[in-house]
Amino acid sequence: MKTKDLVSVAMMTTLLVALSYVPAIPLGFIPVPIVLQNLGVMLAGCLLGGKKGSLSVLLLFLVGLVIPAFSGFSTTIKVLIGPTAGYVWAWLFVPLLISWGVTHLPKGGALARFIVIWLAGVFLVDLLGGLYLAFYTGMPLFTAVVSSSLAFIPGDTIKVLVATLVSLRFHKISEK
Repeated sequence: MKTKDLVSVAMMTTLLVALSYVPAIPLGFIPVPIVLQNLGVMLAGCLLGGKKGSLSVLLLFLVGLVIPAFSGFSTTIKVLIGPTAGYVWAWLFVPLLISWGVTHLPKGGALARFIVIWLAGVFLVDLLGGLYLAFYTGMPLFTAVVSSSLAFIPGDTIKVLVATLVSLRFHKISEK
């Protein structure tokens, strides 16, 4: 890896940590709040690509062993053994899937890019998160997956829109 790549990974990890300090919104009916950090994970995939984006998430996990790097001033151990574990583990795969999907798109396909980011950053995360939440809480599988998905989809879709617009602008600038 080049120095530029290492700096990019470190900067994205810094953004992920910074987003953790935006207060989470508790839902009350499930023990998983709405957070802004997953927008950073989507941006990691859009701006850094799969390997570097996932590396920035992995670095977040390592930083979180030492300082509270997750929403609610949580550390890695707490989030990976609590009700949010399925969602957070899914973050490792989001940049890889976004990168893979985006590389198979025609140039300039904003809607297709949006769909790829949504499938990786929302559908996959909510599915894995809901599955683990059902296991963790003992909730019926359907209830856990559907209730968590319905709660997160509107806000996460807005985050996907932001990630799509930022990535389109970023790639337009980097092509010049």
